[in-house]
Amino acid sequence: MMKKHTKMTMKKLTRNIVFTAMLAAAITPFAPKSANACCECAFTISSTSNAEWPRTQALIENRVTTEFSTLETWYTSVFWEDNILPAMMLFADQMSAVANYQTAIFATFLDAKNQLETQRTLQKIKAQTNKDYQPSEGMCEIGSTTRSLAASERKSELTAHVLSQRFQDRILGNANSAAAGGNVSDKAARIKQFREKFCDPTNNNAGLDYLCEHDQDGDPSNNTYRSDLGATDNLRMNKDIDYVRTVEFPWTLNIDFTNATLTEHEEDVLALADNLYGYDVFQRMTGALADKGGIRSDDFEAIHRQYLDARAVLAKLNVAKNSFDSIVSMKANGTAGARDYMKSILNELGIQDGATPDNFEPYFGKTVAGSPDTGPSYNAQMEVLTKKIYQNPDFYTNLYDKPANVERKKVAMQAIGLMQKFDMFKSYLRYEANLSVLLELAVVDLQEKLEQEISDQSRVGEN
Repeated sequence: MMKKHTKMTMKKLTRNIVFTAMLAAAITPFAPKSANACCECAFTISSTSNAEWPRTQALIENRVTTEFSTLETWYTSVFWEDNILPAMMLFADQMSAVANYQTAIFATFLDAKNQLETQRTLQKIKAQTNKDYQPSEGMCEIGSTTRSLAASERKSELTAHVLSQRFQDRILGNANSAAAGGNVSDKAARIKQFREKFCDPTNNNAGLDYLCEHDQDGDPSNNTYRSDLGATDNLRMNKDIDYVRTVEFPWTLNIDFTNATLTEHEEDVLALADNLYGYDVFQRMTGALADKGGIRSDDFEAIHRQYLDARAVLAKLNVAKNSFDSIVSMKANGTAGARDYMKSILNELGIQDGATPDNFEPYFGKTVAGSPDTGPSYNAQMEVLTKKIYQNPDFYTNLYDKPANVERKKVAMQAIGLMQKFDMFKSYLRYEANLSVLLELAVVDLQEKLEQEISDQSRVGEN
């Protein structure tokens, strides 16, 4: 419609222009060439105006119409349709093509922008991933040191159970124990062990020579003794009474009750436990006494009461000894999963291996041939994780690390802290149990007095 309207407007404009031009062209031949000519023409027209003017007017109109039609045809067909219109159409096509080309270029720019932004986003994600998921050396140290921690804790629980059971068997006089026959057999076995393992002849103003002789076949009158005098290993002297050297100082004790091999540390700890808890075992009750064979009723009741009292004392001793068993069990041999890694940590702290005696033996225990599972105790691993690892300056310089690794270390430290707090919680429970036993012992005398008063009042009422 716009094209048709434009064409009609152009035709009207062209028609007006052509009509003006043709009118001028038609009138021009009749213009006077000179004054005489004008007078002659005027005279001619005047003389013939009445007879020739209609014909002249018709000629002019025909001529103008013909010329106008010819010019209109030329303008519309030749000038406009053959030249201007195709040129303008080509121009419009060219402009459309250029506009489309510009649109394609702009779209290309948009595609390139999106592509570059997407590549940049992917590169940022890749760089962030490479940054966040690259483990640090410090994190690997923590992870490697915690290896076998759960297994070592489980072994320590077994050790505590065995120590408690052994103490109970000894006090109750179970079969196949040195105290099965009572105080006599128990003391004899302990004295023999003291002579050979723990006796120091220089004690008691060097007056233990005869007591420390292994076979007791010397002559004290002339101070002649055999060479096997006192402890065979000087480092074990008095370890049956020295809690610090026997339990407190080593990080790891060579104690493993999952095998049948008796180690020096096992002997030392058991001897120390015998001296600390239950020094005197209970007198053994014979079968005849238990069966009331030929015994008066009141005596029989007294024997039973004494036996129940003995079991009550044993229960209280077990509560007290549980703390000792727990401490020893946490220092018992663990599994060997983290031994080499912990050695590396201590090497960085200046503790060197290969010395004689082995510097690492107090920390990780003595490697026993045929025992591949010998490793640092639960206590040793926790000592490194909660204390020693922070004594290395590299730990703090390694905090200049990727933020993700620093956060991982924080989480690992929180987890280790939770384990330590749980160990403290179990220690508090043992402390409360011991406190409750002490409270019970404090009121025993009052309880017995009250029971006696009640019994006396009952007898008076009966009388």
